Amino acid sequence: MTNVYSAAMSPIPGAIWLDQPDAHEKIAAKRKADAITDAEAEQLARFADDGYFLIKTDLTAEDAQRFLSDVDRLWEERPENVSVAYDTAPKRFRDANAEHDRKPKYRIHDLHSYSEVARRLYLDKQIHRWMELILDEQPVATQSLFFEYGSQQPLHRDSIVVPTPLFGHLAAVWIALEDIDPRSGALLYVPRSHKMPFYEFAPNQYVFDYEHMGAGDVEKAMRFHDETMATLKLETKTFAPKRGEAFLWHSALMHGGGAVEDERLTRRSFVIHYSSRRTHPRRQAAVLRADGTTEVWTTEEVLRGDGAIGFANPLDGRLEYTR
Repeated sequence: MTNVYSAAMSPIPGAIWLDQPDAHEKIAAKRKADAITDAEAEQLARFADDGYFLIKTDLTAEDAQRFLSDVDRLWEERPENVSVAYDTAPKRFRDANAEHDRKPKYRIHDLHSYSEVARRLYLDKQIHRWMELILDEQPVATQSLFFEYGSQQPLHRDSIVVPTPLFGHLAAVWIALEDIDPRSGALLYVPRSHKMPFYEFAPNQYVFDYEHMGAGDVEKAMRFHDETMATLKLETKTFAPKRGEAFLWHSALMHGGGAVEDERLTRRSFVIHYSSRRTHPRRQAAVLRADGTTEVWTTEEVLRGDGAIGFANPLDGRLEYTR
């Protein structure tokens, strides 16, 4: 057990300051200099130790209802600049229909480009403050995801499936848009799993390459993570919050979606990923065409609100290439 944690504590390219052995000393120094409050120091210490912490947003019942009304309207209007995925790569809404695609496990990408409430959450001042503290520099929201039902995703680490220009400069928030019933396939997470070593798909390669790797590589990584968690006796927990509660997590924290016990239940939630603005000059997104080819779009445009910034929808940007 000791050896695994020792390996994990070695510096990793791009690892954030809270991953370092002197994180608690640095937190104390920031508090002494009045750079952070007592409450912020406590949450940062929890993030360093456990890989996550919880906050409460100001999302009201009316906000949540307007958000969900925007989702219904999106399915009716089916614009071409918003994408949706159901067991496939994301495709434009113009190529989707509710009967086949609005099913458990589907997700909507970059809803903040369509819904005013989603955009407000995307640029939420409180959350951006926390991300600034976690990354120790100006954050930028890079993408948003909406889930209507439980994702049922296996336990995974964002840092290996959500590439960033500088490995490890990534964090995320999961916001409940309704009171979550555990039977709906609630969010699963594994405290302290962010301290585990990274699986190497190849020497010094920690990120899954969608173009050149396949199911066998995924299985090996999952087996490595399962065995490491068992060795460390790490316990999987369930997050079943009330509307407006949010879960902020480290990019290396193991998390996923629980089994759905009652398919009549929804699990409406909004996920936002963040990186450091200094290292993330643009945002790319791939979208599947009806002919089976894939377009890759890019944007450098950022949205601004109350001191917070986040990338605009890449599908409103420029086409980089088709593959």
